[in-house]
Amino acid sequence: MMKKILTLASLLILSGCSSYQVTDSNTFPADSRWAIMPMYNHTSTPLAAEKAEQILSSQLFAKGIVTVKYPASAVNDLQSILDDSAKQKQANAWLATQPVDYIITGSVEEWHYKSGLDGEPAVGITLEIKSAKSGKTYWQASGSRGGWGRESVSGTGHIVIEELLSGLNVAARDSQ
Repeated sequence: MMKKILTLASLLILSGCSSYQVTDSNTFPADSRWAIMPMYNHTSTPLAAEKAEQILSSQLFAKGIVTVKYPASAVNDLQSILDDSAKQKQANAWLATQPVDYIITGSVEEWHYKSGLDGEPAVGITLEIKSAKSGKTYWQASGSRGGWGRESVSGTGHIVIEELLSGLNVAARDSQ
């Protein structure tokens, strides 16, 4: 009996370290064309959105979704790095020239190590899938997780993005 109580208590403690709002999506065709658009960085960590985009790209590929990514912009000054609007504007101009069905974007709310002895990683991400043509939103998910003391921020980011994408349904490709 005591073992069951300890197991239940451990599960409750561990579940307090993460929070996810993930719904199942409609089924997207496997042969549709996808673009990863810039994510907004709402953190104080420089380039957190770009790091999340790279993880997102590999996680989508693992699900069978081949994506193109907006081209990197030539930044010349700190203001350009910190200002998301210039990057968004360039990416939207690029998107207008692409034969893409869906775009996936979102925001990074948290991407850092917490203060303290162990400095646990903390990651918070929101993802959104939209029609590239109409801008209509088809799916959204958000989640956050605090990792353990020896875990990396990018490792925690992988876990959060993987959990978010668990609600994304993609039709199987026809084998030929």
